[in-house]
Amino acid sequence: MNTFELTIIAINKVFYEGQSKQLILPATDGLMGIMAHHEDAVIAVNVGEMRILTSEDKWITAMTGAGHVQVADNKVIMIVDTVERPEEIDERRAMEAKERAEEELRQKQSNYEYYMSKANLARAMERLKVKKKYTSGL
Repeated sequence: MNTFELTIIAINKVFYEGQSKQLILPATDGLMGIMAHHEDAVIAVNVGEMRILTSEDKWITAMTGAGHVQVADNKVIMIVDTVERPEEIDERRAMEAKERAEEELRQKQSNYEYYMSKANLARAMERLKVKKKYTSGL
């Protein structure tokens, strides 16, 4: 069978658990696809759009935060700080977070604060992009 066991865990929930045919995720060097019998690997995950092809041939789309994926023995475990379906994204909150991060970047900050503001901005912009892409026709 051309499926693999997939578990996706965020800080506050188990997002997905089951058999899958394909996982497309935002890796540090671009989009990466994982299919059944993928070689063993540990992969860094960036903020971005993720897609899962279930064993029933249905696509699940979500916005994922940073984390990592472990691939071993036809099992994939993805642990990220956040994961949201497009319909779960609060557009107003994402817009406010974007504006807040942009304002923080305009101010003098420590290196740590600067990188945190950049990460917050990237996460907010990705939320807005995924929300617009998948819910504009609803």
